[in-house]
Amino acid sequence: MAKTAINVAAAVLVHGKKVLLARRRGGYLDSLWEFPGGKLEKDESAGHAAHRELIEELDIRIVPEQTLLVLEHEYPDKTVRLHFVKCRLSDSPDQCLAKMTKNPEVSWFAPTDFPLGEFCPADRIAVGHLPWKQIITCEDGNE
Repeated sequence: MAKTAINVAAAVLVHGKKVLLARRRGGYLDSLWEFPGGKLEKDESAGHAAHRELIEELDIRIVPEQTLLVLEHEYPDKTVRLHFVKCRLSDSPDQCLAKMTKNPEVSWFAPTDFPLGEFCPADRIAVGHLPWKQIITCEDGNE
Protein backbone atom coordinates (compact mmCIF):
# COMPACT_ATOMS: atom_id res chain seq x y z
CA MET A 1 0.00 0.00 0.00
CA ALA A 2 1.41 3.38 -1.01
CA LYS A 3 2.01 5.93 1.71
CA THR A 4 0.06 9.15 1.39
CA ALA A 5 2.41 12.04 0.71
CA ILE A 6 2.57 14.79 3.32
CA ASN A 7 2.35 18.21 1.66
CA VAL A 8 5.05 20.55 2.93
CA ALA A 9 5.81 24.16 2.02
CA ALA A 10 9.50 25.07 1.70
CA ALA A 11 10.32 28.78 1.55
CA VAL A 12 13.02 29.79 -0.92
CA LEU A 13 13.49 33.12 0.83
CA VAL A 14 15.75 35.38 -1.21
CA HIS A 15 17.39 38.59 -0.01
CA GLY A 16 20.08 40.16 -2.13
CA LYS A 17 21.78 37.20 -3.78
CA LYS A 18 21.42 34.88 -0.81
CA VAL A 19 18.87 32.33 0.34
CA LEU A 20 17.81 31.59 3.91
CA LEU A 21 18.43 28.07 5.22
CA ALA A 22 17.48 26.67 8.62
CA ARG A 23 18.67 23.69 10.66
CA ARG A 24 16.16 20.94 11.42
CA ARG A 25 15.51 20.09 15.04
CA GLY A 26 14.58 16.57 16.09
CA GLY A 27 14.24 13.27 14.28
CA TYR A 28 16.87 11.49 12.25
CA LEU A 29 17.47 14.60 10.08
CA ASP A 30 18.37 16.63 13.20
CA SER A 31 20.81 19.51 12.55
CA LEU A 32 20.74 19.14 8.75
CA TRP A 33 20.10 22.28 6.68
CA GLU A 34 16.83 22.76 4.81
CA PHE A 35 14.66 25.42 3.25
CA PRO A 36 12.47 26.59 6.17
CA GLY A 37 8.77 25.75 6.16
CA GLY A 38 6.36 23.10 7.32
CA LYS A 39 3.25 21.03 6.69
CA LEU A 40 0.28 22.46 4.85
CA GLU A 41 -2.94 22.56 6.84
CA LYS A 42 -6.23 21.39 5.32
CA ASP A 43 -7.18 23.56 2.28
CA GLU A 44 -4.08 25.76 2.73
CA SER A 45 -1.97 26.92 -0.21
CA ALA A 46 1.79 26.36 -0.20
CA GLY A 47 2.38 30.13 -0.15
CA HIS A 48 0.12 30.62 2.85
CA ALA A 49 1.75 27.69 4.67
CA ALA A 50 5.25 29.11 4.03
CA HIS A 51 4.11 32.49 5.36
CA ARG A 52 2.49 30.97 8.47
CA GLU A 53 5.38 28.60 9.24
CA LEU A 54 8.05 31.31 9.03
CA ILE A 55 6.09 33.45 11.46
CA GLU A 56 5.60 30.47 13.82
CA GLU A 57 9.13 29.05 13.59
CA LEU A 58 11.36 32.07 12.95
CA ASP A 59 9.18 35.07 13.87
CA ILE A 60 9.77 36.66 10.46
CA ARG A 61 7.26 37.95 7.95
CA ILE A 62 7.59 37.07 4.30
CA VAL A 63 5.69 37.62 1.07
CA PRO A 64 5.25 34.38 -0.90
CA GLU A 65 5.51 34.94 -4.65
CA GLN A 66 5.29 31.74 -6.69
CA THR A 67 5.73 27.99 -6.44
CA LEU A 68 8.90 27.11 -8.34
CA LEU A 69 9.02 23.34 -7.93
CA VAL A 70 6.98 20.49 -6.48
CA LEU A 71 9.09 17.47 -5.58
CA GLU A 72 8.01 14.18 -4.04
CA HIS A 73 10.57 12.36 -1.92
CA GLU A 74 10.31 9.08 -0.07
CA TYR A 75 11.97 8.84 3.31
CA PRO A 76 12.09 5.51 5.20
CA ASP A 77 9.13 6.50 7.39
CA LYS A 78 7.10 8.82 5.14
CA THR A 79 6.68 10.39 1.73
CA VAL A 80 6.75 14.17 1.46
CA ARG A 81 5.58 16.37 -1.38
CA LEU A 82 7.60 19.56 -1.06
CA HIS A 83 6.27 22.78 -2.58
CA PHE A 84 9.22 25.16 -3.02
CA VAL A 85 7.85 28.70 -2.88
CA LYS A 86 9.93 31.73 -3.85
CA CYS A 87 9.52 34.37 -1.14
CA ARG A 88 10.86 37.76 -0.21
CA LEU A 89 11.07 39.55 3.10
CA SER A 90 8.11 41.76 3.95
CA ASP A 91 8.28 45.54 3.96
CA SER A 92 10.60 45.73 6.98
CA PRO A 93 13.62 43.62 5.97
CA ASP A 94 15.88 45.32 8.53
CA GLN A 95 13.75 44.01 11.43
CA CYS A 96 13.66 40.53 9.91
CA LEU A 97 17.41 40.50 9.33
CA ALA A 98 18.11 41.70 12.88
CA LYS A 99 16.03 38.83 14.33
CA MET A 100 17.81 36.31 12.14
CA THR A 101 21.35 37.39 13.00
CA LYS A 102 20.58 36.44 16.63
CA ASN A 103 19.40 32.95 15.63
CA PRO A 104 22.19 30.35 15.23
CA GLU A 105 19.72 27.96 13.59
CA VAL A 106 19.43 30.04 10.40
CA SER A 107 21.91 31.47 7.95
CA TRP A 108 22.09 33.10 4.52
CA PHE A 109 23.91 31.32 1.72
CA ALA A 110 24.60 32.01 -1.93
CA PRO A 111 23.39 28.96 -3.90
CA THR A 112 26.99 28.23 -4.91
CA ASP A 113 27.93 28.04 -1.20
CA PHE A 114 25.12 25.78 0.03
CA PRO A 115 26.41 23.16 2.54
CA LEU A 116 25.14 20.30 0.36
CA GLY A 117 26.85 17.63 2.47
CA GLU A 118 24.74 18.75 5.44
CA PHE A 119 21.43 19.12 3.55
CA CYS A 120 18.24 17.12 4.08
CA PRO A 121 18.04 14.66 1.14
CA ALA A 122 14.91 16.12 -0.50
CA ASP A 123 16.24 19.68 -0.24
CA ARG A 124 19.56 18.60 -1.76
CA ILE A 125 17.69 17.13 -4.76
CA ALA A 126 15.66 20.34 -5.10
CA VAL A 127 18.83 22.46 -5.24
CA GLY A 128 19.68 20.74 -8.52
CA HIS A 129 16.24 21.42 -10.00
CA LEU A 130 15.45 24.96 -8.87
CA PRO A 131 15.92 27.70 -11.52
CA TRP A 132 18.64 29.65 -9.69
CA LYS A 133 19.27 32.11 -12.54
CA GLN A 134 15.59 33.11 -12.33
CA ILE A 135 15.58 33.12 -8.51
CA ILE A 136 18.77 35.11 -7.95
CA THR A 137 18.64 37.99 -10.40
CA CYS A 138 21.93 39.82 -10.83
CA GLU A 139 21.36 43.56 -10.96
CA ASP A 140 24.74 44.49 -12.38
CA GLY A 141 26.86 41.35 -12.19
CA ASN A 142 28.91 42.56 -9.21
CA GLU A 143 29.27 40.22 -6.26
